[in-house]
Amino acid sequence: MVGAVLIDRILGEPPDRVHPTVYMGKVVSMLKPLMPCNALGGVLLLLIVTLVFSLPAYLMITSLSWISLKVAVAAILLKTTFSWRALSEYTLPVKRALESGDIEGARELLPYIVSRDPSQLNYEEISSAAVESIAENSIDAVAAPLLYFTIFSFFDLELGVAAAVLYRAVNTLDAMVGYPKYASFGMPSAKLDDLLNFPVARLFIPFLLLSTCLTRASLRGALESFLRDRKKPTSPNAGIAMSIMAGALRVRLKKPGHYTIGDFHSSASTKEIERALMIVDVASLLYIIILLFALLYF
Repeated sequence: MVGAVLIDRILGEPPDRVHPTVYMGKVVSMLKPLMPCNALGGVLLLLIVTLVFSLPAYLMITSLSWISLKVAVAAILLKTTFSWRALSEYTLPVKRALESGDIEGARELLPYIVSRDPSQLNYEEISSAAVESIAENSIDAVAAPLLYFTIFSFFDLELGVAAAVLYRAVNTLDAMVGYPKYASFGMPSAKLDDLLNFPVARLFIPFLLLSTCLTRASLRGALESFLRDRKKPTSPNAGIAMSIMAGALRVRLKKPGHYTIGDFHSSASTKEIERALMIVDVASLLYIIILLFALLYF
């Protein structure tokens, strides 16, 4: 885990040509037209994609007998399952575009971090989308794969890495087919992603709240917004981190036509993008320390 985190913080994401998540997307795109457009097809797609990536990861590490090489390969594979540094790499360009007055440039960058149509979004709505993305992705891009690595590493290292890879495959499937337009075909991926993220989103709450205190954001606002607004998004998990973040920053987070989180006078601005990153960075660091402690001492 230490190796994977250091790779992430120092080097960031690997190039697309060798990134497993990119290949997950290509495999999903290749298999999707071949599957029946119903729940059975969705289950088959889910099983094939998760096994095609998690099983080779398990076998690759198992086949290595030299412990140093085994740990190095495991660290590299584990790194590809989470994207901590990328939270800032994808959202800060949006912030800089808005600050320079280039709202069209910000709109062009937004699809890299959210799925909503950016063409009609204004300054506050783009800022809000970036803050929402930081909050929501703190769960599925950082906390979840590391938790599943930790849990299954109690059995063995190979299984821990395979579990993290499997989680990343499920999350990628959800991002590609887990939308209402795919109906029953996308439901298995969407439901499994919700199920896997359910404990993580709740386990991460105290870390976000502690980080809110340490970064001198509003703990009272975070608690009030969490209790009032966490169920507003349709996802059973996304509203948790987003409501805490809205309250911590004391701003409204708004997805036009869907929800408004945070009962505050101020709308999100570019300043909140950087503050949201700070809260998530501190929370993630605390979270990783606790996971390392669990691996070392239990």
